[in-house]
Amino acid sequence: MSLSPSSLHLRSHLNENIKQQLIESNRKEYGHLYDLLTFTTPDQLATASAEREELLLWLDRHACFGYAGTKVDCNGLSPGCRRCGDGDWSCLFVNGRCNGRCFYCPTAQDDDGPPVTNGMAFANPEEYASYVAALGFGGVSISGGEPLLTPDLTLSYLSAVRKRCGDDVHLWLYTNGTMLTADLCGRLRDAGLDEIRFDLGAVRYNLKKLRLAVGCIKAVTVEIPAVPEDEELLKLKMSEMAEAGVNHLNLHQMRLTPYNFGPLTERGYTFLHGEKVTVLESELCALRLVRFGLEQGIPLPVNYCSFPYKRRFQSAAARRRAALTVCGLGEVVTESGYLRILTATGVRYCEAALLQNPSYRYPFEKITLDTGRTIYMERRPLAPELELSDAERTALEAGRPPERIAGFEKIENGLAEYF
Repeated sequence: MSLSPSSLHLRSHLNENIKQQLIESNRKEYGHLYDLLTFTTPDQLATASAEREELLLWLDRHACFGYAGTKVDCNGLSPGCRRCGDGDWSCLFVNGRCNGRCFYCPTAQDDDGPPVTNGMAFANPEEYASYVAALGFGGVSISGGEPLLTPDLTLSYLSAVRKRCGDDVHLWLYTNGTMLTADLCGRLRDAGLDEIRFDLGAVRYNLKKLRLAVGCIKAVTVEIPAVPEDEELLKLKMSEMAEAGVNHLNLHQMRLTPYNFGPLTERGYTFLHGEKVTVLESELCALRLVRFGLEQGIPLPVNYCSFPYKRRFQSAAARRRAALTVCGLGEVVTESGYLRILTATGVRYCEAALLQNPSYRYPFEKITLDTGRTIYMERRPLAPELELSDAERTALEAGRPPERIAGFEKIENGLAEYF
């Protein structure tokens, strides 16, 4: 799983046209507020890139990079993280309300709708469990909002999936922990919960409620954004977490959204362009913490979950899950999750999408769950047929796709380029 130093650092450098397209996309997302953002200067870029290069070279000797170099350290990943990385995971947002006020939260948390996954609502726990079984998921997470604001609802979905799918499915839950009690912890365990993940940033890294889960739930994970100004505090808390019995620590890269725009800009962060705007200091903080844990021999596996990992692997996983369901004779599902159809003269690509209702713009198939509910699988052509030369066809069939179709075939390597 480890990559060589020459291949793990960055994906291929973006050309100037692509950079300008991404910059314009970022500008469009934030409108007039874009001009309030502080992006990196050339000197800052050089300094930050040099620091990251040094960190990655050290980590390449002491840690394990996985998932096309977008995730480190892959030694000791939690079971849920492995399900996610393998594309074998359904995330159910059981509610859309939260009692936390985390400055980094990327969404408004003001949705009163029914439980939803992949854009489809499932107001009935048995229907959702049937969906999980029909699509063959090996992992299910319950998220929100704050799932423990609606404990009975959350428990009903956990129980339904466990009853329908048995022990083959790994079940985990995200929470800030503020509503957790010893009794509720036992009920979650009895409903089949395998792993519980705490966002301790919501409680200033206080481990009191987390300790209720240790020894009750099989796996206890802390999952937090890497907040740059909390780096020194987190170094102390890493040892405390290990002593408390925490099994895994996941660090996320902070990203800017229209919802957290105010709180993040007020903190004076330096922002990076890309598919979405991310925080420079957050990535460097995360990489330093992974290194610190290894240097100090802290018995707590630390995993940096970068934004490129989320963007590339989670998106590809959703596409692949749908594509595998409708893949026909002579078709191939690519690593990126697209359907490839070779023709006599070239190649066509389609994207499969699971839908609550068909758009009627593209061909679709019905999937009837054993509860009687119907969902739809739509096949969307992505481009006109692309002609291939004999040499290009041979290279494609050998797993070396031409550059012009590489995005349909392969997931990009490495962390995002700084610009």
